[in-house]
Amino acid sequence: MTDIILSFPNTDMLTGSHDAGLVMLSMLVAALASYTTLTLSNRIVASAKGSHLWLGFGALSMGTGIWSMHFIGMLAFDLPIPLGYDLTLTILSLVIATALSGFALMQIRSPQLPMHRLLTAGILMGLAIAAMHYVGMAAMLMAPGIVYQPVYFALSIAIAIAAATAALYIAFHLSRQPHGPILLYRLVAAAIMGLAIASMHYTGMLAANFPADSICLAAGSTDQPWIVWAVALTSIVVLGGTLIAALFDSRFETVTTHLSHSLREATEELKQMARTDQLTGLASRALLMETLDDIIASGTLTDRRCAALLIDLDNFKLVNSSLNHADGDELLRQLARTLRDSFPESPIIARFSGDTFVVILEEPCDAPDILRQIDTFRAALWQPFLLQGREISVTATIGIAVSATCKAHTGNAAARMMIDHAEKALYEAKTEGRNRFRFFEEKMQDTAKREFDLQRDLRKAFLDGELELFLQPKVCAKSGIIRSAEALVRWRHPVHGLLLPGEFLGIAEKFGLLSMLEGWTLNEACQILSRWRANGATHRDLSLAVNISASQFCDPGFVEKVLDITRSYDIAPERLILEITEHSAMRDPVTAAAAMRQLTEAGITFSIDDFGTGHSSLVQLKRLPFAELKIDRSFITDMANNAEDRQIVEAIVLIARQFGLRVVAEGVEDRDTGAMLADIGINLLQGFGIAMPMPCSEFEAVSLAA
Repeated sequence: MTDIILSFPNTDMLTGSHDAGLVMLSMLVAALASYTTLTLSNRIVASAKGSHLWLGFGALSMGTGIWSMHFIGMLAFDLPIPLGYDLTLTILSLVIATALSGFALMQIRSPQLPMHRLLTAGILMGLAIAAMHYVGMAAMLMAPGIVYQPVYFALSIAIAIAAATAALYIAFHLSRQPHGPILLYRLVAAAIMGLAIASMHYTGMLAANFPADSICLAAGSTDQPWIVWAVALTSIVVLGGTLIAALFDSRFETVTTHLSHSLREATEELKQMARTDQLTGLASRALLMETLDDIIASGTLTDRRCAALLIDLDNFKLVNSSLNHADGDELLRQLARTLRDSFPESPIIARFSGDTFVVILEEPCDAPDILRQIDTFRAALWQPFLLQGREISVTATIGIAVSATCKAHTGNAAARMMIDHAEKALYEAKTEGRNRFRFFEEKMQDTAKREFDLQRDLRKAFLDGELELFLQPKVCAKSGIIRSAEALVRWRHPVHGLLLPGEFLGIAEKFGLLSMLEGWTLNEACQILSRWRANGATHRDLSLAVNISASQFCDPGFVEKVLDITRSYDIAPERLILEITEHSAMRDPVTAAAAMRQLTEAGITFSIDDFGTGHSSLVQLKRLPFAELKIDRSFITDMANNAEDRQIVEAIVLIARQFGLRVVAEGVEDRDTGAMLADIGINLLQGFGIAMPMPCSEFEAVSLAA
């Protein structure tokens, strides 16, 4: 490399010129390199995972851009002699440009850039830029050497230092600019930086003077200027490609960050929704279990107890159906406010399900304190709720479980067990009526387990043929001849033996199996009537009564179901008696009357069961097409010793005669009572004193013998 000669030139020098188009192109490349550098500086700072990768790409593209600007500027310069460039020195200038770019970007990546370090880095970068420029100039291998005017030479170095310092400052602060018109800032900054870098180059070129007898020793080694053009064009492509990649990466990261932020917000919103009941604003079931876990866990360490109150509105479905769903929702919201007011010290109040709520109480948690708080809540319920100008009064049934009953369990199991205990206590309270409360007792656990096992076994019983109809005779009070029978279902359980209806009807209703059970009973009864009709005259005149519950009787498809069964077995409809209670008939008298008329027109007979225990009026009794009336056993059992019971029975018989009804007395325990009932005018007798319920085959044998 030739030495740098500093001297004031004489007049005997070669006169050079610049191509204006290439000068503009070199300045454009300088601006593009500056803009790319600013964009890359942002990626280096913003990209946490790819900062090293972007640092490498940035150093290469930035160095290539500055180097390309330098050579385009060299190409813009022309002397009246052939020019060329030494390859080694040219490559060295590229290495210097790349190294100084890497150094600059490392400064930008630092979290802070204090003034002393900014100035130090700016001086070093400025000297490196000047070195790159003058090494590139030396690549021309001029003989004699280039003469540099000291003033312009020093000025070019000063401009290089100033440009480098300004570029570092601008790039550092723009890379951390969170707001504002970033694109405008970068464009203005890139123009300033590009102009400064170009100014350094052309100031350096202005400092260069070529003696009149100068020749370019490198002219022969680069007789193909298109190679330099190709390198310059390649540099522009590299800059553009790097810039596009940076923009795409920035856009991708922006979209990814936005999506990630949106996902976090959505996740938090879902978590909040999952933890809060949207209707009442109370805690959700999930948050309840989570909080109860924590309370029980902390109580285990400190030997403190807590209680769970499972509160269920009584007859909410009836209230909801009599109003509308919007009013029902408003009722639940008002109830939620009442719960908050009644249990202000509760750590959590949650909506457990539709109209069921849970209140957790902490110490003191003894029975008197729990009852005091329950009394406060029940007193608040005495005040009617106001819904669209209407006053609605409600009551609630409460099941209570104390954490001490779950001491054998820990964590989630203890919380689930505690709520399970409260549910069992609630169920027990509901079986006793409405507006009650019960504390959980261990025996409830055994009862619940037995119920669950029985409902599971009952589902199998239909398939395994374990159900059987027993028939209890109804005999003529005067002659003792069997006139009819009542079909009573029995369950031959493989473990518990013969089970009576009282042991599984309630379970069937609780677990949704009652309709299936009653359908099976009706089907079996019609099958028996069909067989009697086919077997001869002895049994073909007997009637068979089947009990129908209120839920089945109110089923819109019940009438068609009964008619389909009677037609399929080709029985005489008048031999089928459907027994319904007063409660079933009076539950919906209009619907009941319509269904009964359709079935009565088909020949089926109706009997009102347990008469005297309900609240039916004589007017309703007159409107419904009953053919038979069964006096409840409560009036029959002690009639011989209770004059009031006898008077009630006599009055019922008189009423029945007025309506033309056949009267059946059930619960007859002895022959003397039967004789007394016959004297009063009872038509048929039924009871253990007359005949026990028996299997169908046994009944058929008894009826034949009679």
